[in-house]
Order: sequence, then structure tokens, then C-alpha cells
Amino acid sequence: MRVKNQLAKKSAGFTLIEIMVATAIFALIGVGALSVLDTATKTSDNIKQDGDRLNQVQRTFLFLAGDLQQLSSRMARDEFGDMIPSIKSDPQSSVPMVRFTRLGRRNPAQLPRSNLEHLVYSVEDKVLYRTSYTYVDGMVEDDGLKREMLDAVEDMKLKFFDGENWEDYWPIGDAAKPEDAQTLPVAVKISLRFTDYGIIERLFFLSDKPAKKESP
Repeated sequence: MRVKNQLAKKSAGFTLIEIMVATAIFALIGVGALSVLDTATKTSDNIKQDGDRLNQVQRTFLFLAGDLQQLSSRMARDEFGDMIPSIKSDPQSSVPMVRFTRLGRRNPAQLPRSNLEHLVYSVEDKVLYRTSYTYVDGMVEDDGLKREMLDAVEDMKLKFFDGENWEDYWPIGDAAKPEDAQTLPVAVKISLRFTDYGIIERLFFLSDKPAKKESP
């Protein structure tokens, strides 16, 4: 009889303490698994965001390279008929910018238009914009197609190599003279300062011919 009572006690199931301990163990395992999953998810999201950001930066420099490699010495006219040099940048401008005219504008629809395109790259409110104008002459500043290229851009600086020296602005001669206004730099160095990456510089070679010097 005593043996039967002992067997009955052994098969009666878990005690409350045992159940509570098991529940606590499973809870700890669940919390640990969720923590690992959350960390892995955040890491994956960060890697994706960093990859997207890097692709965006590289794509922007590819656009710049493609535009500058098609640089034309053709001068443009604004809406008032005033001449604009082939490439123009002024460090004293309120907005960091560079403007120029390029060849090779795509025309997949075969529209009756020029293959020239006037472009402006500018940094406004920490955003780098690329503005394209349909017409090289008689352009209205507000009518350009403005496209956001990059955000978190603190500043843009340009340097122009004339064959001997690096200059902070272009054109370096008398912009009123056509020969100076149409002269192209040998190379352009563009520096973008980002809030996340710091400063990234790219050098673009434009011409083998040095810029003309003013006679003394």
C-alpha cells in the first residue's frame, strides 16, 4: 500500500515551483531570441541604408563625370540676352554652384531640338540639385527642371586648373571677352562635404590644352 502511494505521488505531475521555473527559463530564452532578432534586423537595415547611400553618392559623381566630359565651349544667353561663359562658378555666390553647357543631350523621342543642354549644379538647404534647361539661349531661371541628387550635403567647392595653377573661380580672365568666356579649364576638382561621410573629392580632366593667358 505504501509503495502504491509513493508511485501515485511520483506520477502526480509538476509542482507549482517547477512550472514557474520552467516558465521563467522559456521567457528568458524568448527575450534573448527577440533581442538577437531585433539586433540582426537593425544591422540588416543599417547595411541596406549605407549601401543605398553609397550608391546614391556614386551615381551623383557618375552624372557629374558624364556631364563634364561632354562640356562644350558654347556660350549661353539668359532671358535678358546677357552672355553666360561656357563654364561659370563664383565662390562669392550666396549658393555654391557651377553652370555650364554640355553636348550629347539625349533625344529618344527624336524631337526637333538641339543636342545642347545647359546645366546648373547647386547646393541649397543641404541638398545638391541638378537643374537642366531645355533651351541654351533665352533660358528663364525658374523654368529649369530641378532634380534632387543628394541630401546631407553641407557644402560644395570647386577648383579649376588652367594648365599651371589651380583657381577658385572660372572664368579667370575678362568674362566680357569672348575668348576668355569660352576658354575651358584643363581640369575641375569638385569637393562635396557631407554630414555623414565628411569631404569627398573628385578630379575631372576636361582638356589637354592649357587655358590662354592674358598678355602682360
